[in-house]
Amino acid sequence: MALFELASSQGKEKDYMDSLKELSSIWNENKDFRLALRHPKITREQKREWISNLFENKLDSLLYRFLLVMVEHDLIGFIPELYEAYVEVYKESQNIESVYVESAMPLTQETIEDIKKVIESKLNKNIEITTNVNPELIAGIRVRTKDYVLDNSMLSRINNLKEKLSNTN
Repeated sequence: MALFELASSQGKEKDYMDSLKELSSIWNENKDFRLALRHPKITREQKREWISNLFENKLDSLLYRFLLVMVEHDLIGFIPELYEAYVEVYKESQNIESVYVESAMPLTQETIEDIKKVIESKLNKNIEITTNVNPELIAGIRVRTKDYVLDNSMLSRINNLKEKLSNTN
């Protein structure tokens, strides 16, 4: 991704990610603005003027110029999608993987740290854990990474048992 490469060349990968997050929030919170930026009947000149008025003195000059390039290519309405793509490239560059952990009951911080250590050693990556309580699991946990799912929940065990019983009939 070109923007990430530019940010990397200046050592500002995290700064740009934070700025893109703010811009993404603005786009997402202002639906009419986002739709106007995507509308084909609104001229590039008008869109460029809006971007200039709103961001010229508030953003890093390189990021501001990047927004103007986005206007010229009719992509300025897609900042939230750009932010998501940037985050993925950033995480990959930092060897970070997002992991989603569901549990039947709230996990203690100590348990979350233990899970994190195990997964980091297995994947040889830095881990960002997002947790969620899902009472339907009954007991146990379900762990999802980009490439794997480990389901050690009571719900999974019950469903496996039901499947085995139905196959024996």
